[in-house]
Amino acid sequence: MTKNNNQNKRDILIVDDLADNLRVLSQILVEKNYQVRKAINGKTAIRATQVSPPDLILLDIKMPEMNGYEVCQILKSNKITAEIPIIFISALDDTLDKIKAFEVGGVDYITKPFHVEEVVARIETQLIIQRQKKQLQQEIKQRKYAEEILHQSRAVLSSVLNSSLDGILAIQAIRNISTGEIIDFRCLIVNPVIAKVFGKNKADLVGKTGIRKIINQIDQNLFDSIIQVVETGKPLATDLFYQYDSLKYWFHFIAVKLGDGCAITVKNITSRKETELELKKINLDLETFSRSVVHDLRNYINNINFAGTLLAEEIQLNGSDNEKELIDIVNVSCERTMAILQGINQLSQLNSEPIQPIPFNLSKLITEILNYLQSNQPRINLITTIQDNITVMGDRKLINVAIENLIKNAWKYTQENEQTIIEFGEIKFTEKLWTEKIKLGDFSSFQFKNKNIYFIKDNGIGFNPELIDQLFVPFKKLHKSSSYEGTGIGLSIVQRIIELHHGVIWAESELNQGATFYFILGIE
Repeated sequence: MTKNNNQNKRDILIVDDLADNLRVLSQILVEKNYQVRKAINGKTAIRATQVSPPDLILLDIKMPEMNGYEVCQILKSNKITAEIPIIFISALDDTLDKIKAFEVGGVDYITKPFHVEEVVARIETQLIIQRQKKQLQQEIKQRKYAEEILHQSRAVLSSVLNSSLDGILAIQAIRNISTGEIIDFRCLIVNPVIAKVFGKNKADLVGKTGIRKIINQIDQNLFDSIIQVVETGKPLATDLFYQYDSLKYWFHFIAVKLGDGCAITVKNITSRKETELELKKINLDLETFSRSVVHDLRNYINNINFAGTLLAEEIQLNGSDNEKELIDIVNVSCERTMAILQGINQLSQLNSEPIQPIPFNLSKLITEILNYLQSNQPRINLITTIQDNITVMGDRKLINVAIENLIKNAWKYTQENEQTIIEFGEIKFTEKLWTEKIKLGDFSSFQFKNKNIYFIKDNGIGFNPELIDQLFVPFKKLHKSSSYEGTGIGLSIVQRIIELHHGVIWAESELNQGATFYFILGIE
């Protein structure tokens, strides 16, 4: 607890060649809950700031060998220390001395003898200014970044719309004022491809109503299906047959909720339809081939690993360091390759058999996994908060795989902490927090009405929230491989298992602020 408190204190470096001055100032600041460091000359102060920059420096002007002005100039010329606020302290009260203090980079000037209230007030003022300056710089940086992203997004959107080979359409619902029912749609965005499919120009569609009439010409049931997308948030993906004049097409039609409307993508799949059966056969052959390759590779790698182990034993006594290092590389590579193959095999087999849901105690399962990890790494200072007696319906074997991956993920990314904190709990559908947390996911809350949210939270390094779309992508790692081992397939397996239970999984995090994974099991 003492270390954490010290981390929260503002760090002040006092530079003065007189021990009495150091003692007096140090006592004043310590009593005001500052963390104080002391330096008796300029060279010591410069070294101290470069090793660990303080939040503020109190710098005496008159010192032997190197005066305060010279020290200040050196600090201001170094990128590491240039932004540290420096308050000069001196018995000199001449205006020219004060002017020079500001000219070399000082932010304030305190005249001896000291007045406690004045010293503290001037220090706190500069710390507040420095804190606000940093916040402003961060806000400016974030705003510039957001503006750049917005500019790029607009350019990309325009480019995509005009160059896409697929039809793209965004529509907004028009509702009956009395009943609130959707009676039509207004076109917001349309690209040339879809305008041509409708036999229209872009100018004839953008901002106009009457989309219902056009949709009904394609399929009589399509309008009602699109309404369901808007009202439920559940995406629509279907293949449609469409005839325009003498031409006949098959289109893959995708509609996704967008505000009080939806975004529609239409792709010509006529050629695909003609070869669909053949592709199914090829996919089946590929799946069989993939399993065979994984099986054979595992055997070969096991042989390599076994041979490497024997060779390592043989050269352990007489082998060179270089030979030992090469053997270690071989064995580690084998282990990592086996982990990848195991992940691929797990992912490919998830659809092989139907799930067998039963009610079971999820709290107990998580406790067992954590106890197992703790027994293997007893030095880890583990603190857990596990809500008791949470029972779920699911395939226990598959849920065990998913939960084990999530907990091992939390375990891995908290390994550099003094404490590993892992929490598990349930957010009831009736709680206000349920609404707040489910909004973080990219789906409609309507389809999970009356379902509780489960979460696993850690205090690890977290991840950049801007990369959240890549979180469940197979083999995609959000952190450097050299820092954290893993195959990048674990979260993909977790997501697939949750989806097999008709559920969803999502996460929230900030860098160095831990991560929380939320999931819902939709199976009855």
